[in-house]
Amino acid sequence: MSGTAAETKVQRLRVGEYDVGLRTSGKEGPDIVLVHGIGASARYFERLAAELSAGARVHCLELPGHAGLPRPPEPLTMQGYADVVLQALRQAGIGRAHMVGHSMGGQVAVETAILSPETVSSLLLLGPTVNRAEHHAVLQGMRLAQDTLRERPALNRILFTDYLRAGPPWYLSTLRRMMDHRLEDRLALVSCPVAVVRGARDPIVPPSWLLRLQGARPGILIGEVPGAPHVLMWNRPAETAAWVHRMVEAGT
Repeated sequence: MSGTAAETKVQRLRVGEYDVGLRTSGKEGPDIVLVHGIGASARYFERLAAELSAGARVHCLELPGHAGLPRPPEPLTMQGYADVVLQALRQAGIGRAHMVGHSMGGQVAVETAILSPETVSSLLLLGPTVNRAEHHAVLQGMRLAQDTLRERPALNRILFTDYLRAGPPWYLSTLRRMMDHRLEDRLALVSCPVAVVRGARDPIVPPSWLLRLQGARPGILIGEVPGAPHVLMWNRPAETAAWVHRMVEAGT
């Protein structure tokens, strides 16, 4: 089906027993796939997609159980999400892409690159979870609340309605799977170029966590977007897009 904006194609893909949302904008250029975080949807990628779509085909995925999509019978692991993502990309005819994952979406993107190295040209992890020094659900909840005070009201409205659509039980069950995943170990298995970037005002992802991820494998780039909290691509889309372009170049 078509989206309300003529330049955006909105699809709902059936992948096995799961439903996946896919919003595609742009006409020519490299394929860039954006993967959202826990409880969220593609809506908070809109500003970044607008920055990128002039020179690329931008695909915003919406994971099962999110964005009003049916919830799977059991919560998926990060590897489980990656398998669904890979099948959705193949079904949509996307053979090779640069992947950008935000928060939990970074964990899913890493697993996709491990599962199918030939599909992922580069990885950009924005505000990746979960900081090993604060690896506790209560601490992560406190950091999320702290970040909410730093985000713009318009973004908080998007996120809160997305969280309600996902539902607290699904959010919490997915949170457990997210906490089980060890990004710092799994990054060592990725072969493509990787960058890890945080917002300079992100309380969820401190600089020490980026340094730990950088040590997972030689060649990982780290960086900060000045003045941005956790959802850096909404607050600083142009600066975030510059990192995407950098990784497209590195993976081409």
